Amino acid sequence: MAKPSTWVMTVRHFYKTTTLHGFKYLGSKFFSDRVGWLLCCCASACCAGVLCAVLWARFTQVPALITLRDLLAEPQVLRLSNIAFCPAAGNIAYLFQQNLVTDNATRARLPAILSLVLRRKPLTDSQAELLEGALSVNNLTLVGALTRLMPPCSRIIRNCRWLTMTLPCGDIFQQELTQWGLCCVMRPNEIQLSSLLTTRFTTSRRLITGMQFSDHSRVYGCEFFTKYPGEEWVEPVPLTPGYNYIGSLTSTSIVDSDADKLVNNRCVYKDHYTRSNCMIKCKEKLCGCADPLQSNEDNETSGLPTCSIPNLNCLRTYKDDNLSCNCLPSCRRVSTDLSLEFSPMSAFEHVYDNVYNVVTASLGGVFNMFLGVGLFSALELLFLIFVKLPIALRKSKESPSIK
Repeated sequence: MAKPSTWVMTVRHFYKTTTLHGFKYLGSKFFSDRVGWLLCCCASACCAGVLCAVLWARFTQVPALITLRDLLAEPQVLRLSNIAFCPAAGNIAYLFQQNLVTDNATRARLPAILSLVLRRKPLTDSQAELLEGALSVNNLTLVGALTRLMPPCSRIIRNCRWLTMTLPCGDIFQQELTQWGLCCVMRPNEIQLSSLLTTRFTTSRRLITGMQFSDHSRVYGCEFFTKYPGEEWVEPVPLTPGYNYIGSLTSTSIVDSDADKLVNNRCVYKDHYTRSNCMIKCKEKLCGCADPLQSNEDNETSGLPTCSIPNLNCLRTYKDDNLSCNCLPSCRRVSTDLSLEFSPMSAFEHVYDNVYNVVTASLGGVFNMFLGVGLFSALELLFLIFVKLPIALRKSKESPSIK
């Protein structure tokens, strides 16, 4: 019977003396032991690989947190308002500049012009013609360009927790056209939860979202606003990257109890009706076109064509006091007080600056847990490869196996 070669004996000796978990049993004289421990080693290696992938994905994300709580609210009576996160106008303007096919002179002026459009400011005739020309060259409308360039909500809002459940952000945030452009909007009344959660009495309602506005699309920073159905005009609040935000939202709904106003048509009692929306529809009729940056909350279509960029300027220049519109106030008034507290994400910055050190330490812990791989195990393996095996191979060549 042939004697095993020197290098085979060296490898077997390494299996018997190594500190790696289970590897010393791979040299067992029983076949079932060798197969069983080989499967265990492979399973441990797979677990280590999965955990390493999870750790790497976690440390490469850039989250920012915002929390909203609805205090002392009966779940069946009062719900959170609609919540929207919108990329800042300057960021969308940057995407226009980088992705639209235009000449250099037009590309340089696009960000400033588009920022005015998204902030609902009037344009000069030359600015309107320039933006309309850039969209026409690319065979796009304003809404079509926003839809094409806006990243999916799943890439912007990375993790979401509603009440006590962690939900896929794509299930609760949907892209919707608002008066501030294309935004990721959450409508709490439309979220489907289990009966246990919807019937349980709670004294607080909380939404926690983690946003990453520094993805490959270079969208950074956002604007945030909340809106109840029937609430008058709202202004978005800019959120700065690198800060934690905690928002306290207090909304008051007042229904006019004066029956004479309703009988004498001095106020309108209708769901989703607001005087500001009525004024916008009046402007649209006078200008002969519909505002593309307008959400259809009352589900009523005007039947007007969408305004081009030059015609859009008509809507921005009309003054409310110069209009002959019979827009009565609503009998139900909703007012919202939003208070935002913020603090620098110093802990996050510390982790980000030392991300590779933290990842290295975490990966080392994972390998040690599942494979028993430590510093001495690595030294053993290096000693086997670079010292013992070369010596064994050299001896094997010098001394042929004895038959």
